[in-house]
Amino acid sequence: MKKKFIYIATLICGLFLTSSCDDMLDTDSLSTDGLSYVCSNPTDARKMVSHVYSYFCEDTYSSRMGTNWMQNTDVEVGFVNKAQRENTDRRGVWCLNMKYFSDILNCWDNTYKAIDFANQCIKGIAESERYAEGDKDMKQLLGEAYCLRAYWYWMLCNFWGDVPFATTPSTKDDMHNDPRTDKNIIYTHCIQDLINIEEDMQWSSEIGVEYMNREFALGFIAKLAMFRAGYSMQADGTMARCNETGEEYTVTYKDENGNETTASSADDYYKVARAYALKLIKLKDRALNPNFKEIFDNQINGCNPATGDVLFELGYVSNSGGDIGWCHGLSVVNSSKGSGTTYTNLTPSYACSFAPTDQRLAATCANFRWLYDNKQNAVDGFSVQPAKWCRMDLVTATESKGTGINWPILRYSDVLLLLAEAENEINNAPTQTAKDMLKRVRERAFINASDKAVQVDGYINALEDHDTFKQAIINERAWEFGGENIRKFDLIRWNYYSDAIVNTIEWMRNIAINYLQLKSEGDELIYDKNKPVEPQNIADRLYFKYQAGKVVYEAGNSNLYTTYYDRSTSPYKEAESLKDDDIKNAGATYEGLKYISFVDGFISVNEKDPETNQAYGKDEAGDPIKKGVINERITSSWYGLTEGVLVIGTEDISNLRTKVTPYVFPIPSDRIMSSGGVLSNDGYAIRNK
Repeated sequence: MKKKFIYIATLICGLFLTSSCDDMLDTDSLSTDGLSYVCSNPTDARKMVSHVYSYFCEDTYSSRMGTNWMQNTDVEVGFVNKAQRENTDRRGVWCLNMKYFSDILNCWDNTYKAIDFANQCIKGIAESERYAEGDKDMKQLLGEAYCLRAYWYWMLCNFWGDVPFATTPSTKDDMHNDPRTDKNIIYTHCIQDLINIEEDMQWSSEIGVEYMNREFALGFIAKLAMFRAGYSMQADGTMARCNETGEEYTVTYKDENGNETTASSADDYYKVARAYALKLIKLKDRALNPNFKEIFDNQINGCNPATGDVLFELGYVSNSGGDIGWCHGLSVVNSSKGSGTTYTNLTPSYACSFAPTDQRLAATCANFRWLYDNKQNAVDGFSVQPAKWCRMDLVTATESKGTGINWPILRYSDVLLLLAEAENEINNAPTQTAKDMLKRVRERAFINASDKAVQVDGYINALEDHDTFKQAIINERAWEFGGENIRKFDLIRWNYYSDAIVNTIEWMRNIAINYLQLKSEGDELIYDKNKPVEPQNIADRLYFKYQAGKVVYEAGNSNLYTTYYDRSTSPYKEAESLKDDDIKNAGATYEGLKYISFVDGFISVNEKDPETNQAYGKDEAGDPIKKGVINERITSSWYGLTEGVLVIGTEDISNLRTKVTPYVFPIPSDRIMSSGGVLSNDGYAIRNK
């Protein structure tokens, strides 16, 4: 059963708040004199901590920072056209050309409000008599407050780089008008907090997965440690790992053998990640759910069980909170269950990267959307849907927003893969433990596969060195977590963001050039009817039958993206498109084979220049000359990286692999002005200051 703590928290907003000046944090603040009173017992302290959770209900998280600001990557994407790449809205964010607009201010402010309220909870609970007496519920609540603060700072650092850092509540005498702090100092501090508090927290079997519990704390220590060990944007606009080792960069912890030790260097933090991942496994190991899709089905009408796949998920209540199924998930244009069109799609290269027998494929990717009850239609290669959640599966009809569908924050498979990665980094090669962790994830993925032996043992046994294993981890995390919007942050810490973008663009371009029989002549793509099509095991078009209001793909869901049909042969040459407006009745059936563009939509091939409408002329044989024009969604959707290099789409973009992807957001201009010169947008590869 879903808990109502997040909804209740929205009701208590303002109960203890007083207004404040328009300071850098712009946060409402309690007088700290009364914190130990309002946090004096578990009931009141729970209300205080629930207020921190309530910020997950705000649009700034549920439809911005947690979902639709987590692209564009090689997995999640919001395609934009040429006209949209300069927008001062979410489309500018998607194409990595973000400019200041009000949502950026709101997200900055709400995140700092959540942090400040967490600081109030920490101070109030820690100073209460009940906590001093060892009350287990007060200990749990303090642990939650520390976890919440760490999570919000983690979000801040990945969006804004180095940010102001405060661990005490703001007051009228100290409004924390602080300069940027090295994100690695922030990660270090948060890791130490969680190390110190995790043993006081309760397991999910006691408190559920909709509160931050001890499993989450252990897993999040491992995750934060991997970010502390990894790459991030520096003030000079370069990507680098931390090379500082002073006191502010050091944590004290017990390793997997119980020995107290310290971590200071970036490499040391791989060992922290290993220690706490192993501690979680030792204390609370669990089998992965053999039904991958069930993890997300559980979140649609309820929540995941304790000691299951999900360590912590945000618990939303129907018609009150949560935007999954509205702005993220499989699109529903209109229905008796409400409506919602996803802003986040999945890249076609990602959909095609799955092995057909991987059960995660059908659970993650779909090429249809709902038009109404009992009325679907196919979608093209730019609209691959994140299929893990769909509002059509709701038991109770909801408003368009506030679906009540839960959102996963940390899953057990994430921790297993973090451990595998850490082992590989520590030993500069995959250990048996590393391979075992990867095997656990892949065994679930291919549990019923006819080629399970090849996909699990055969695949893993071939990973013999550091680099091949690391690439396997990069790939596995994509297949496991697609649509869960954690890819962007992973690419940052790996310093793999630019490579991933180039790979995606080149894949779309090269696959289409092959299938459309184009050849490069200078900066142009010329159609050559005699150029052979090389088999790629990738679909050119997606063919389907329309039966009883549903799209039934010719290749089936498993082979949808990897089955190529020769469109010059029957029945494929007779196939027709089926537009939304052509589908008149819900539950209808239409005769004949239908198709939707997939690869063939990436480049348009025509006899006339699309800008001048003038014919290109004829070739030596007297045939009309046809030229290919690359879809501007390919040239525009990663504009922050590709500007000036990828213009018409045929250019060599390999040099972009060494260019820094500008992922850091500008600090809101309002907050820079109110800081009185303390803050600025200098550096950090920020494009629009």
